Amino acid sequence: MAEVPAESRFVIVGGGVHGLSTAWHLAQALRESGEEGSVVLLERDRLGSGASGISGGIVRNYYRSEAMTGVIAESVGIFESDPEGFGFHQVGYLAVVPERQREDLEAIAARQAQVGYDSELVVGNDACREYLEWLWPDVNSGGVAAALMEKRSGWADAAGTVRNLARKAREAGAQLFEGVDVTGISYDGGRACGVQTTAGEVACEAVIGAPGVWTPEWWQMQGLEPVVRHGGEEVPISEYWLAREGDFVLPGVGLSGSAGRSAPVVHYDMDEPLVSQRDGSVITDEPWGVYFRLGRTGEGIVGGALPLEMGDGFSIDPYGQENPEQMSGDDLSDFFVSGLAHFLKRFRGHAGEWEERPAGGVLALSPDRYPITDWSTPGVYSIVDAGHGFKMLAIGREVAGEVLGGVPSELLEPFRLSRFAEAATHVESRSPYPWT
Repeated sequence: MAEVPAESRFVIVGGGVHGLSTAWHLAQALRESGEEGSVVLLERDRLGSGASGISGGIVRNYYRSEAMTGVIAESVGIFESDPEGFGFHQVGYLAVVPERQREDLEAIAARQAQVGYDSELVVGNDACREYLEWLWPDVNSGGVAAALMEKRSGWADAAGTVRNLARKAREAGAQLFEGVDVTGISYDGGRACGVQTTAGEVACEAVIGAPGVWTPEWWQMQGLEPVVRHGGEEVPISEYWLAREGDFVLPGVGLSGSAGRSAPVVHYDMDEPLVSQRDGSVITDEPWGVYFRLGRTGEGIVGGALPLEMGDGFSIDPYGQENPEQMSGDDLSDFFVSGLAHFLKRFRGHAGEWEERPAGGVLALSPDRYPITDWSTPGVYSIVDAGHGFKMLAIGREVAGEVLGGVPSELLEPFRLSRFAEAATHVESRSPYPWT
């Protein structure tokens, strides 16, 4: 492995999609200006070893926050620029919701129209039934009040996206190092001037951190308490949730629609009780939801259900499937396949026939569940994705512009740290999910 240089104009900490996207766009901009070899990215494990590498890969613009609509529209443009490289399948994204969420869907559709994000809104149970049965004749449209089809959305291969971003960053001149842990930040006169690592110190002009679930540790490395002033009190900057996802196969039964129509990614929220396909018991009588898509090979189903809030004392490391605390179990399987059967009648009466592989991963959500992009201390720029990283590739491009040019990005302005103290946080949706 090449030796980590003792000096670089910019040092990026974290090899997930935000760190890699920033490295790519920063190095590309420097190359265009005649300056190369000035971007170093340091990843303590391997590239994509955090949430980026195990993401379900869904690319959607289904957010109640108007600020998210714009930045994701730009991000989808990046996926569209190299669909093969990113493994981007532009099959569409269909949100199906009950009456309680109808106004949310109408507001989302209106905002998407403002930014030119092609989508189609259907309102009313009769109209929704006709629309959904055109896609799947055996759909259960009971309780459905609105549906929104995002035509530019879909899903991308998580590992492929990480590899493609790394390739683009290297081709632009960035140096990427794996297995190098950043242990501290050096300051001179109150401004960051370098990072301390297990491979020696690297002097730099600015540090960009994309710490993912390790945000509290990143804050402490800067001498900050990992809290923000929100709602009149200090709250942790990160709140941990277990994203419950997995791979499911029902032999001989899939998601294909009528006349061979390809299936979009589906997000299905419902207020009616969810009944177990295994024993007929009520799993929940609270609002619930599932989301799902075709597997990568066209067989099987990849999807998830409502996340679980993690209590104190769980272990972040090791991250992912090596950590039993971060794995979904049989409770996800029952919830998910029962949710599928509620939506599509073809999945009913098959308890015990499913091939199930529950998985998962911990996400670190911010106090209002939306990203933070800001200078956290002088010379240190922090990207806190709040679990939305995979579908927000444009953040790296915008951060690169801010770091190089010093001109604030209009797209990123709503995601500043100051919003918490100013009570200017993002609008909440009526979805049962904490991140929409």
